[in-house]
Amino acid sequence: MPPLPELPFERFLTYAEVSEFVQALAAACPDWVRLSSLGRSREGRELHLLTITDPATGPAEDKPGYLIHGNIHAAELSGTHAALHTARRLAESKPALLADVAFHIVPRLNPDGAEFVVATSGVTRSRTDRSERLPNTLYQEDVNGDGLILTMRQEHPAGTFARDPEEPRLLVRRTAATPPPYYRTFPEGLVHAWDGGEAIATEGRSFDWNRNWSYDWRPEPEQGGAGDFPFSEPEMRAIAEFIHARGNLFAVLGYHNGPNGVLRPPSTGSDGDLDGGDLAVLQELAEIGAEHTGFPVVPVVKYHVKRLGVKDCNLRGHFHNFGYHHLGLFVFEFELGNLLNSAGVSTDEMFGTQNDQEYEALYRRLLHWWDKQDAATRDPVFHAWTPCDHPQLGRVEIGGWLNRHLCGPTLADLSRIAEGTYQFTLLHAARRPRVEVEELAVEEVGGGVYRIRARIANRGCFPTHVSNKGRGLRRLQPVAVDFLPAPGVRLLSLNGHRQIGHLAGVVGSSHQEWFVRRDAGAGDTLCELLVRGGAGGTCRTSVRMPG
Repeated sequence: MPPLPELPFERFLTYAEVSEFVQALAAACPDWVRLSSLGRSREGRELHLLTITDPATGPAEDKPGYLIHGNIHAAELSGTHAALHTARRLAESKPALLADVAFHIVPRLNPDGAEFVVATSGVTRSRTDRSERLPNTLYQEDVNGDGLILTMRQEHPAGTFARDPEEPRLLVRRTAATPPPYYRTFPEGLVHAWDGGEAIATEGRSFDWNRNWSYDWRPEPEQGGAGDFPFSEPEMRAIAEFIHARGNLFAVLGYHNGPNGVLRPPSTGSDGDLDGGDLAVLQELAEIGAEHTGFPVVPVVKYHVKRLGVKDCNLRGHFHNFGYHHLGLFVFEFELGNLLNSAGVSTDEMFGTQNDQEYEALYRRLLHWWDKQDAATRDPVFHAWTPCDHPQLGRVEIGGWLNRHLCGPTLADLSRIAEGTYQFTLLHAARRPRVEVEELAVEEVGGGVYRIRARIANRGCFPTHVSNKGRGLRRLQPVAVDFLPAPGVRLLSLNGHRQIGHLAGVVGSSHQEWFVRRDAGAGDTLCELLVRGGAGGTCRTSVRMPG
């Protein structure tokens, strides 16, 4: 077998490099790692799916499933690395957990947007609709031919920015007391069908796929970036179809970039909207994530209240409420951090800024930190402003922050962070529900009649409905047993197929009994018990004659 591929933490990965890595990982462990696809992106790229489990203990489809997805937002490239790190560590260490858990890993849910950011450092949330170009609208392009899309600044009397008097490389908000020169800024690009006027719009319609989930979805403009309807984006529809086709999923984890934090539900309303017992479990698990990453624990709705500083920070159509209210699962997101975190600025400091001046001071601090890093090895975070004759706007300067590096921690920090999130994943997955057949016994009653007894038990920590919310959801199916007689065996009991209902974690069980008559000359096998445990997995047991 070829060796496991190394995951480079020196650069962000192109689509081709992600594809090469997942193919190499599957080739190195062909029995344990299966590479498939959720489907294709809008531009035709594969939505890679890695499924990892121990083949000796049955197929992945029969086991409780743990789903990880990363890079739903184009510039949040760290999520791809974190997801691939988990995949590689699972393949490398083959933890005992893989005996009865299947991990499904989608390292890059948004390959089109990510490719744009990796290649150019341009700006897009999840997707920007550039299919219909509007007049007097600037669309991002590499104007000066350096391979990057940065920021253009231009002196203008109505500009809203000025040079920072303490750090002239940076721009700060203009105030009444600010002396000229003043600047207006645009993403690097060209204005489509410009009539020479002052009003220049930027890009087309923006989509935020983390507002495209089904629970509490709201149309634009009530919820920015929401799309036309839930799962309207093909990539989102693909992951939704995957999720809803697998009733054995018991957990979902998403990777993002922002001020570092362990995010838990809810994403609208308040903690009071959740079941009290579920809230306690969510908080307990989130604190395990905090222990392994050093990140603070924040409910999503409070995280965005602090970040954005606006009155209504309910996020409609968001992953957390979808995962809890529609799937009934304990779901989490890791905000893996941003460059400010790597520069020593804490999430609380970012949340605590009260005005533009305090926020700008953080970026001054970031630039000075970057200046002190080894120029030969540091991430290319800032480009000096370079004069350029723009074919439409005239004299501009192009430079500033590289979006792809500003959005996440340094790649060196990411390596450590990814290991912490992997350790959380193992501990979270260890709580899975686990349905088993115990105390199987066969007794000959006489005259070719046999009594079969078995205990159907859940020995995992979570109940088979996972959360209290999940108890009433159709998606989380209760435990059922199918009694499948062998040839020459006739069921005497009233019911062969039985609905047991949900089983509590650890101690939940149900004793079952059947009577059968075996014809003379029939084989030694009496029946097969097929236990469909929903999130607790599926198990099959062959029952033979005693002796």
